[in-house]
Amino acid sequence: MKISTPLVDVKDQLLTIISEGFNVLGHAFTWTHDTNAIVSNEQEWRNKVYGYLSETFPTAKEAGQFLHTPGLELIFISNQQANKAINGMNIRLKVLENILDSLEKYYQFEPGTLSVDIQHIDSFEKVRGVNHRDIDKYVNKGFFDKEEDAIIHAFAEIIGESYVPNHWPGENEDLYTSRILFNGQRVQTSIAFNGPGKVPAKETRLSDLGARGNQLLKMMRVTSSKLYVLQSVKYVSQDIIDTFEALIRDQRSKGNHCYYCIIDGQDTATVLYAYGYLD
Repeated sequence: MKISTPLVDVKDQLLTIISEGFNVLGHAFTWTHDTNAIVSNEQEWRNKVYGYLSETFPTAKEAGQFLHTPGLELIFISNQQANKAINGMNIRLKVLENILDSLEKYYQFEPGTLSVDIQHIDSFEKVRGVNHRDIDKYVNKGFFDKEEDAIIHAFAEIIGESYVPNHWPGENEDLYTSRILFNGQRVQTSIAFNGPGKVPAKETRLSDLGARGNQLLKMMRVTSSKLYVLQSVKYVSQDIIDTFEALIRDQRSKGNHCYYCIIDGQDTATVLYAYGYLD
């Protein structure tokens, strides 16, 4: 099952609440006479953790384990009410540590980076089984010799998009679709395609994107997308990557938690090979 939060964020939060739990436990043993504070602090911590587990995990398993896992009753403090609170915290802290240790065993997580590779996109899952040697004969020094229109229609068929708009000079992207599956969900996606072009350059540069080199910027103005994809039949230059990173950071600063993906010539060949579009 998948969790729509990066793994590092879940780990950090679990470590934080475990640390907070031990602080509450330490206070209980330091101020053994303050029963009301012991019980109140334990209850406040328990409610906070239960809320986090319920909101973060896709099932009630973790929250249920946290609340209801039995354990040995030990006598820590003579006061029965305080002793029950401390016993409960001791058991629940062990449950949280077990959840932390087994996160990657049971769940897949949203990528924690600004960019994702084609392997991360569920709609292109077949590329995960392709060896790079399988496509060596289709790619020459990063260049995949295939016309842009053919690539656009192949990608549309792969993701199940039946509508491919005609090109026009003012377009923000070549394909705007909700058919892409990413992290187990359909997400709105903007895709810009870049074919061989008329200039025999070895790589695609920022200036090659659109008549004025501003297609990337125009595509990123479509703030409803959660995934922005640039496809090219060539190697993609660093200036495009740097610009993409800056634009994605800007989008995230405004509340759009989005990602970008670059599919270069080798990746393009891999996708088409995986889905049977190459001999």
